[in-house]
Amino acid sequence: MSAKKSKAERRGAARIEAIRPVAPPPKRWPLLTIRVFAAAGLAISVYLLVLHYQAGESGTIDSPLCSVAGTAINCDAVLGSPYARLFGLPVAFWAAATYALIVLVSFLGLTSMVVLLCGWTFAFSAYMAGLSFFVIKSACLFCLGLYATNIGLLLGAIALARSSLGMDGRQIAYGITGYIVLVAGLGWWQAQSAATAAPSAPIVAGAPNQIDTDYERYYHSRPLVTLQGAERHTKGPNTAQVTISEFADFRCPTCARANDVLRQVLASNPTDVRVVFRHYPLDNECNPALSRQVHPSSCIAAFAAECAGEQGKFWEYANLLFVDQKAYTRQDLETYAGALSLDIARFNACLNEGRARIRIQEDIEEAARVGIKATPTLVINGHLIEGLPSPAQLAAVLAIEKRQAANK
Repeated sequence: MSAKKSKAERRGAARIEAIRPVAPPPKRWPLLTIRVFAAAGLAISVYLLVLHYQAGESGTIDSPLCSVAGTAINCDAVLGSPYARLFGLPVAFWAAATYALIVLVSFLGLTSMVVLLCGWTFAFSAYMAGLSFFVIKSACLFCLGLYATNIGLLLGAIALARSSLGMDGRQIAYGITGYIVLVAGLGWWQAQSAATAAPSAPIVAGAPNQIDTDYERYYHSRPLVTLQGAERHTKGPNTAQVTISEFADFRCPTCARANDVLRQVLASNPTDVRVVFRHYPLDNECNPALSRQVHPSSCIAAFAAECAGEQGKFWEYANLLFVDQKAYTRQDLETYAGALSLDIARFNACLNEGRARIRIQEDIEEAARVGIKATPTLVINGHLIEGLPSPAQLAAVLAIEKRQAANK
């Protein structure tokens, strides 16, 4: 009796199973779409990582798509900003790691993790786009490519979630809201970190306890050049043991850092160091050495600084330009002049008459003569140094030059 009952139960269960609707297998195209977009994002972010370190070393980026004349496209401004790093590493590094993880988990069948990561990339890219457009006020074409990639990932993740996880629109909306809240918290933390960041290590007046022998060899291996032409903007005594001539661009982020560091050098070594400022705007409006546009409006910024110099305010005006690095308009330049109480009519007359252009051209020609192609470039007692040495390296250079002066 019991056996017959068991058979009947099994037959009934089979009939119920037969009439129960079978869930369709998950669609394959969402996962394939996600893999394609993640692979594209990985390639772009790895390239951005290379550009990030290139910008950190020289302040300029060697890519024809990184700056478009007459637009807000400027990779230097974006990758050189304090928001380009997160937890001490470039944002591009974290992006590359995330895209690689998406590709990996997609092949492991971890659908929920794929959806989670795709949603995160979209939320974070929305945050970075906001910083780019409204805070930095410049954009990077490669970053724009990542924003488009992340939109594709989000759409693929939504399709994958609906077909594989049975998520409805409300659940997806809740998930996106959670990402936005998380990103808002991260943005607040990043802003606080930027505001309270410790200043760079000071350049001490005394010699370092130990000089890096590798850097000393590098320093002595650098080409020796003799600069010619007028030294219009100098700080420090003519009798100083060390002369640092800086070729700079007012829209170069690393030049802005160099400006701060050299002020420390002077403050810590008031009798031993002399600083000379020379122009090298990375703007083909006045720099014929450039085959492409890098920093639009840096020429007119240099002209304006020279016009401020005619009224004895070159260094003060230069500091204002370095603080607010953007695509300067004529109105911006007049506003800075007003902030320094310059004679605006005289300032505008200088800009209109073109006297400053001749001076900038002299510096550009001198840079070309000695082989300078990027900013910042320092010439320290004749040694040509591309990029900005670290505070410790600069301290070592000062010690080396002082030691050599003492042995003469």
